[in-house]
Amino acid sequence: MPPHLYLHMPFCRRKCPYCDFFKKVPGLLQSAAYFRVLQAELDLAVKVNRSSPNCLETVYFGGGTPSLHPPEEIARLLRKIEQLWPISPEAEITLEANPGDVTPENAMAWRKVGISRLSIGAQSFSPRKLGLLYRDHQTADNQRAVANAHSAGFENVSLDLIFGLPGETLEEWKTDIHAAIALVPRHVSLYNLEYHEATPFHRWRQSGRITPLSEDLEAEMYRLAHEVLTSHGYEHYEISNFARPGFRSRHNWACWQGKPYLGLGPSAHSFDGQALRWNNVADLDRYTAAIECGDLPIENETTLSPREKAEEWIALNLRTSDGVQHSEAVHVLGEDATNRLWQRAERLPESLRIITPDRLTLTPDGWFRENSVLVDIFEALA
Repeated sequence: MPPHLYLHMPFCRRKCPYCDFFKKVPGLLQSAAYFRVLQAELDLAVKVNRSSPNCLETVYFGGGTPSLHPPEEIARLLRKIEQLWPISPEAEITLEANPGDVTPENAMAWRKVGISRLSIGAQSFSPRKLGLLYRDHQTADNQRAVANAHSAGFENVSLDLIFGLPGETLEEWKTDIHAAIALVPRHVSLYNLEYHEATPFHRWRQSGRITPLSEDLEAEMYRLAHEVLTSHGYEHYEISNFARPGFRSRHNWACWQGKPYLGLGPSAHSFDGQALRWNNVADLDRYTAAIECGDLPIENETTLSPREKAEEWIALNLRTSDGVQHSEAVHVLGEDATNRLWQRAERLPESLRIITPDRLTLTPDGWFRENSVLVDIFEALA
């Protein structure tokens, strides 16, 4: 068993028009039935013994909206996990939550069952932006949610923010950042709005109903977030993530480091830490049917080629503030490929990278343009 476990809770009260994750709008019976199926998948994962058992270091309830479910369902699922695999006493157990769900009662119940980290989907403190995103909470709900979490004893609270919405100004985004900092979260994640196919936002963009911001303005917003958050003591440790010292997301950090993890639930992804990746079917009926037949609901398995492993290793490392260490690159890629990587990186504009004989990292501008930077760098490995 990999030391990191992800459980996908696919249910939401409604789908946000910008989201392309696999989600369902549930009835209560459907939600309750899902937990029974998920427990059956846990049993199957043990039965097939895809990897040796280890003490779990992180458990992550993602979604969807895990906070939509009664705390007692989360508690039963955690007890089931503990029956199968030991959970470290110092494990990071994260629950994603909508602000409106973080009531005093729920927050206390989550702490009691063992949740140690809350990731709250604030998204914005602007009534205009929350309305444009079709969120079902208001600015005051964000503030109450964090206050309730702190009152319940949660020290490790993370806030999600979205920037780059149609019509958004730099000043509006700056107000969002300062409003988040005022609540003293230990962690902040920020995401640039994307127009994924098959979402209403994509259709509205295509029809001209909404107009995206310019890339230059979005880049300026990203730089502003970096400057403000780091000046307030947050470490910009990954493209989208900032943390107080000691409060990086341990689960996500393990994934970015290429550690093995197991994902359960429809559409969940897994990795063996070497070259094998697999994902579950992104369909609730097919997922349920497979498990009821005693089969794992795996839709795809992929074994990365040496070239794919090399590119993925570079991409994951360059996502982080640690970057690519030269000696480690020689071990992973070989000396010749590492030298070519360093030579290609030196051709990049200095505004995009920081390069020394020992380490290659990207600047905030490099992170914002990471996709194009990686295309350029990967040519060195061809």
